[in-house]
Amino acid sequence: MTDDDALERLSKKLDSKTPFDGVKRARLFSHSKNSPKKWEEASQAPQPKRKPIFQMKTLEIFFAVSLIFFLGAVGVASYILFSGSNTVSTKNVDVQVTGPTEIGAGSTLSLQVVVTNRNSVPMQLTDLIVEFPQGTRSDKDISRDLPRIRESIGTIEPGASINRTIRATIFGTAGSDLSIKASAEYRVPSSNGVYVADTVYTAKINQSPAAITIDALKETVSGQMATFTVTVGSNAPKVLSDVVLVATYPPGFKFDSSSPSPVAGSAAWSLGDIEPGGKRTIAIRGVFTGEDGDSRVVHFTAGSKKAGTDDQIVAPLATSDMALTVTKPFISVQLGFLNGDIEETRVIRRGNEVTGSITWVNNLPVRVQNVQITLSFNGTILDRGSVKAQGGFYSSNNTSVLWSKATNPALADVAPGGSQKLTFSFNTIPESGGTFRNPELALKVDVEGQRQSETNVPVTVRSTASANLLISTDLKLLATLSHDNGLYTNTGPIPPKADKETTYTVTWKAMNSLNGLANVSASAILPSYVRFISNSANANISYNPSSRVVTWVVGDLSAAQSKNASFQIGFTPSLSQVGNLPQVVGGQRIYGFDRFVNGGVEGSAEPLTSISAYASPERGIVVP
Repeated sequence: MTDDDALERLSKKLDSKTPFDGVKRARLFSHSKNSPKKWEEASQAPQPKRKPIFQMKTLEIFFAVSLIFFLGAVGVASYILFSGSNTVSTKNVDVQVTGPTEIGAGSTLSLQVVVTNRNSVPMQLTDLIVEFPQGTRSDKDISRDLPRIRESIGTIEPGASINRTIRATIFGTAGSDLSIKASAEYRVPSSNGVYVADTVYTAKINQSPAAITIDALKETVSGQMATFTVTVGSNAPKVLSDVVLVATYPPGFKFDSSSPSPVAGSAAWSLGDIEPGGKRTIAIRGVFTGEDGDSRVVHFTAGSKKAGTDDQIVAPLATSDMALTVTKPFISVQLGFLNGDIEETRVIRRGNEVTGSITWVNNLPVRVQNVQITLSFNGTILDRGSVKAQGGFYSSNNTSVLWSKATNPALADVAPGGSQKLTFSFNTIPESGGTFRNPELALKVDVEGQRQSETNVPVTVRSTASANLLISTDLKLLATLSHDNGLYTNTGPIPPKADKETTYTVTWKAMNSLNGLANVSASAILPSYVRFISNSANANISYNPSSRVVTWVVGDLSAAQSKNASFQIGFTPSLSQVGNLPQVVGGQRIYGFDRFVNGGVEGSAEPLTSISAYASPERGIVVP
């Protein structure tokens, strides 16, 4: 049977009008339910009756009213937000400043400030505030500082503008930026808040009101005196008032002098008022030291003086730098003392011998002939008869020592790199030689020689060095022991007896000679067999039982002044000290600060023994 035959039979069955029961179908369910033969009309369910509005519950009414209010509020807020009709904001206030983009320092700056109110409410109690950079001056009185301007402009209605002209005299260095802040400070109706709208105006300073020119060499010899001239000139159309020049020195520079002299320290000069086109000049002398090839830069600033000061600038008007190179001297020289110390300032004790040395070197690549070294002394405290110099001639007439080829043949011709060390010594006048106040002694060494130039012409080369010796004061402590009655009543056996106490009075005398002293104090240690009894006569004497140290706070001592103090002790010797002269006060020292030499000084006294109170030894020897 083919598939075509089966299809044909199936087609005939479908087209037949007689029922076809030949096909049996499997039952899908074990139970069946007959479906209805036809569609029946569905019965309509009863509709619930609507409640009248007056019968709605209270909660439902509240909810409905809230919903209506919320929708209304959203609508109003949306209208205000998107329409902007009632918004108050500093963004709706415009502060505009117009002026030149460049200005010369010292000139009057004129600014137009426009404040516009774009809010829907008026700006009340409005103030215009303009803040200027440091150093700005009033256009009407150039001597008066003008840090800010505050001007009341009252009420600005919505949509209105105000226009103000602001003037000031500007100072600053060329190339610097000028920044000015303009602010509108205001209030709005029904508010206690203060609103501020601002803007910043900027311009560039294209010309300084002053100029600094420096006349100096590009190189300087290390250790040699250098002179440079600084000139401050005015470019301003008005008088520059209270001008100050301030220098910043580099390490390795020592100021010597200037003309005119500084008004504060060594680096500030008052130039006063400088008229338009006027100039002021300062000549400065000093010494640069350093290694060969070192660079040194001195920075100068000219500006208006800060009120109440001598060396501070409130507004810089001009700046300039002086750069130079330190070179090795043709002949270098050093002046040293004692253990090789080459400090230019040192402290010595009066009356003591001082030993010094001069070391010099030929730094040239050629020979130097006829070298002469001169050492000069300047100071009244020099003992002129004590100067000695190895290989040199001392002239007491001008208190100087000369080394030359006449006294030292090696100085006739010195090869490149040749060097020599010369020694000398001297004394200062001892204390018995007179009274001095703040004495000092200046020493100066000058070295010069001849070298051949490229044109075979002799050229003199020079070098110098100096030192300043400060003589410290003589601080002494004189200690005495007494058994006699006086300030204290002393008891006990004389000579002292073993196991019996003998009391004494100790008197200290602090003596100062040359310079004023501060913070002077004396101290001593008492042996274990000595008892500290009393200091009632001098409240500045104290005793520490733990360290057994007696201390006397003397305080200040002026030159040639002395002070005394006393205290009482008790001495109880032991049998082991029979036949001896035991110490009753030991370790006596005195200290102070010398204001002139800016350093400490000290002195000492010999220990006091049981014989110190008497001229005859038998009265101090301990007996059984």
